[in-house]
Amino acid sequence: MGAVITNRCADDPSPDRADDRPTRAALQLLVDHMISEGVADLDRPHVLTITEGGHTYVSGPYADAQAALCALEDDRRANADVVGERSHRVTPLLPPFCPHLVERPADVDG
Repeated sequence: MGAVITNRCADDPSPDRADDRPTRAALQLLVDHMISEGVADLDRPHVLTITEGGHTYVSGPYADAQAALCALEDDRRANADVVGERSHRVTPLLPPFCPHLVERPADVDG
């Protein structure tokens, strides 16, 4: 049997290093960030995607998640006779990410 080697050197990035495990505080910060981003998504513009018979329609953008959900309910009411054949999805509309437009830390004046 081979021996397990841990803490080989100070700059070893291997996952079996005991002192590199995230602390409870670091994990809590991560969870808090994920929750705050999820809540912030509710206030962003949203679109309503409706799929029916192999066709997809996009409605919106709506001011926020609540407005998109109201549009979803209006569509369900208006099309109650075909609701089994239609699927709905409300999705946040995020700004495009273009790496060439993001400032690099060296480009920022400080």
